[in-house]
Amino acid sequence: MSYEQTLTLQRGDKPPVLVRYRQFMPDSDEDNGKYVWPSGRALAQHVVASEHMFHDAIVIELGAGVGLPGLAAAAVGARKVYLCDRAEHEDVLALIQSNIGLNNHHDVCEVLPLTWGCIDTRLVAWKVKPDVILGADLFYKTADFEPLLATLTVLFEKNPQAVFVTVYEERSARRTLGTVVTIEFPGKLQPFPQLS
Repeated sequence: MSYEQTLTLQRGDKPPVLVRYRQFMPDSDEDNGKYVWPSGRALAQHVVASEHMFHDAIVIELGAGVGLPGLAAAAVGARKVYLCDRAEHEDVLALIQSNIGLNNHHDVCEVLPLTWGCIDTRLVAWKVKPDVILGADLFYKTADFEPLLATLTVLFEKNPQAVFVTVYEERSARRTLGTVVTIEFPGKLQPFPQLS
């Protein structure tokens, strides 16, 4: 069952940013990308709180799912936002497109099928140089870590000055971001404040 919501994102003494989105209650792991998890809300709030970083920026959201952080980036003035999810998740890609329409961001946002680790000629030849790469709960399945890092490596080769901002819920002491970043990683990690 799907339902539509509006998330109000506060930004100090400026008017809040409102992001409308449709989501589905997950029935299985395949549905996880069609639901907004707490990390997605937290990253969207961080985007709005750090709006100076996103003004006129080229933004890529990996594993976008519903697309909340990328839609927040569009709302605070990103020049272009690419909302990416796995090519085989056609229903998720359609949901992202629908959420772009709910927010009237057709001129700024574009849906891009992108499966981590599939470094095809299209991705390598892609001329886009991201300023900011976003990802909420990307470090969920251990099997995805290496393909995700391979994809990030290609994106950082396009712009070594890009910043990767990620939020995740630590679910296991054996599966932490600290463990992941011990692998040689070409980009910068921006510390994210502890969520309470």
